[in-house]
Amino acid sequence: MIVQVALISPKHVIDRSFDYIVPKELEDAVKVGIRVLVPFGLYNNSVEGLFVGISQSSQFTRLKRIKSVVDTKPVCSKELLSLCVWMQNRYLCPFYSAFKLIVPPKMKTVIRRWVSLQNADTAGISEFQKKIVDILTQNDGIMEYDHLGELVSSPAYHRSLNSLADKKVISISEKISDSIRELTIRIVKLKISSDEAYAAADELFKKHAHVQGNMLLALADSEKLTTSEIIALSDGNYSSLAALTEKGFVEIYSEKKVREVYDESDYIVTNEYEPTDEQKPIIDYIDNLLDENKHEKILIRGVTGSGKTEIFLQTIRKCIEDGKRAIMLVPEISLTPQMVERFVSRFGKRVAVIHSGLSYGERFDQWNKIKNNEVDVVVGARSAIFAPLENIGMIILDEEHENSYKSEINPRYHAREVAEYRASANGAPLILASATPSVDSFYHAKTLGDYKLFEMNNRYNDNSLPSVEIVDMRSEIFNYHNMSPISNRLEFEIRKNLEKNEKTILFLNRRGYNTFVSCRQCGYVMECKNCSIPLTYHMNSDSLVCHYCGYSIRNVSVCPECGSKHIKFFGTGTQKIEDELKRLFPEAKILRMDRDTTSTKGSHEAILNKFKNGEADILLGTQMVTKGLDFSDVTLVGVLAADSSLGVDDFRANERTFSLLTQVCGRAGRGDIPGRAVVQTYQPKNSTIEFAKTHDYIGFYENEIKFRKRLNYPPFCDIISILVQGKTEDIVKSEISSVFEFVKNSDDNHNNIIKLAHPMPAPIQRIKGDYRYRILIKVRDADLSLDILHEINNTHIQKNKNTTMIIDINPINMS
Repeated sequence: MIVQVALISPKHVIDRSFDYIVPKELEDAVKVGIRVLVPFGLYNNSVEGLFVGISQSSQFTRLKRIKSVVDTKPVCSKELLSLCVWMQNRYLCPFYSAFKLIVPPKMKTVIRRWVSLQNADTAGISEFQKKIVDILTQNDGIMEYDHLGELVSSPAYHRSLNSLADKKVISISEKISDSIRELTIRIVKLKISSDEAYAAADELFKKHAHVQGNMLLALADSEKLTTSEIIALSDGNYSSLAALTEKGFVEIYSEKKVREVYDESDYIVTNEYEPTDEQKPIIDYIDNLLDENKHEKILIRGVTGSGKTEIFLQTIRKCIEDGKRAIMLVPEISLTPQMVERFVSRFGKRVAVIHSGLSYGERFDQWNKIKNNEVDVVVGARSAIFAPLENIGMIILDEEHENSYKSEINPRYHAREVAEYRASANGAPLILASATPSVDSFYHAKTLGDYKLFEMNNRYNDNSLPSVEIVDMRSEIFNYHNMSPISNRLEFEIRKNLEKNEKTILFLNRRGYNTFVSCRQCGYVMECKNCSIPLTYHMNSDSLVCHYCGYSIRNVSVCPECGSKHIKFFGTGTQKIEDELKRLFPEAKILRMDRDTTSTKGSHEAILNKFKNGEADILLGTQMVTKGLDFSDVTLVGVLAADSSLGVDDFRANERTFSLLTQVCGRAGRGDIPGRAVVQTYQPKNSTIEFAKTHDYIGFYENEIKFRKRLNYPPFCDIISILVQGKTEDIVKSEISSVFEFVKNSDDNHNNIIKLAHPMPAPIQRIKGDYRYRILIKVRDADLSLDILHEINNTHIQKNKNTTMIIDINPINMS
């Protein structure tokens, strides 16, 4: 039996499969999607691989044999295996990079090799081999393979060891374990009745075996305990426990313990409510698709508070009743706690949660529960789209416009595209939803008809959308001499909320204290030594920090360029706003939610719970507070720098600004009290801000789509970014120039190319010490350019070892 094996070791990222023979004794154990250990390379070292297919024959004559099978059942279904192959082609990534997305982080086979001395006779071996034998002798005849290699430190080490093994002087063995596995606990329980345990304990006390007697009494009262619990309760030890086992009083066994990520008892059960006139047609339409097992793409544009989540819950209930399962994606970890609460309250423990904020053990256990069909719904951020869920009935992307659905590391996939692939493969509806759909999605729905479009223009409780007031920050300075980042109007509205015991959310899309530090005498700006960007001042640590590479230095008081002491801080970050709020409102309880305050496990949920439970009056944050949050007692939203995202060299700047403003303003007035928002800007007449003021998505879209069409931007084209980075600028420039010439002279690609830009430094020319140059290509259809992109990528891999190439189709981050 000949099988194809793809290597899944990070040390062997080789983008092809290899043929192996399956020994007779392993034929029944080997299935597609199962992990195996195979001999690889000159010395036949064991390498982890994935069985991906069966071959009737092989073009190679001397095939090696599979060593062993790692799993009892496949870790990768045929559907997910096909997904990995699709991602290889679509995102120009190695198979290994795609595979590691569909298994839990850190899940790999750990192979430890040991060298054992079998015969200390050194006759007929070289001096170097004698040295190896001597070292083994001094270490009781056994050592770990790599440790021994470090001690002898010679290029001839592997060859010499194989020679010694052939001569039976040594043997080389392997010990295999999983880097992450199910958590098991040792349980002790009685093998006798409680009455018999009390009697036996009395006898043990008479014989002065007090510890054993106490252990029996503890078990008689508790039926079963963990080994650590019974030892703690009896002030005993494992030898006493072993003695009870030998006497036949107790038995010890292992029990699996799941590392749970939520407690079902924390949530109150909720029931469905009667759908509104806008919700019901959508629910009925999706239910019909579920009955017909039909794949279709649906876009729901519903204003903030229109009840999109209830549509998800009711259609998923139908999906589960039909014996199918669902994936529910949210764009950020910060939204997960609220979504988990809603889903667990409705569906109980049949909900799994996947996101990067969980520990490796928790993610492994959630993955296992999904794989073992113990759940019906998977809720999570972007990575949840790879959950090993079978019989998928529907996939939902909430806040589908969010940039966080696009990965910015290899593979550079978009969760929407992966969701479309999986939904199509399962014959399931794909539902995209947002108050502010991406311009691309809305165009595909409204104009091209690729998506079925539903629109909800009213809030589910018939409340009005929040009134929005625009504050011109120029007049704050020139008319009122107010130099505070909080305008007079916003200060007045916050005070009014504090007096009424109503809550406020404030949004500023800059963390830190100040955005940059500059010398007023010579104009020098403190920049990162590794990246071409200014350092950000953080007051808590009195340090200047790079938010790209993490480089940090102590704050400066003297200009390193000219020696002047005239150092000034410019810009405003969330830390500085927090201080300003404390100055203006010393009586207020304030919570700050940004990357600095949410870096620890469970911090998102802890902050939101405090705000929900009335432990704060004001929630200040970055983009984390702009979407998905649903607090009925929030009546005021303040936007502190509405135009900060407009002055960006990116054709999506208007779209991002409109979405941010509309979404964050929509956090207000979701309960019985009308909401209001104050938006501070230096560009009060900007059309994007004016559209956001009136919650006019259609007006914004029509204005934006004209701009996109006139300048030929997506959705009227695809943009391909090819970026080369490396330590030596001349080498980087030379390679990107070669790529440009290759694309320019490629006959196969000419009809597809709309515009090919000349090589230029990336907007951030240097990151982590690497110089970065790129070309941008506008094409009619990126799929038609995949062949040439693969050719460029493969040539780079073969010929350029000193640089890194990044090919990104429709990049989100243009820097």
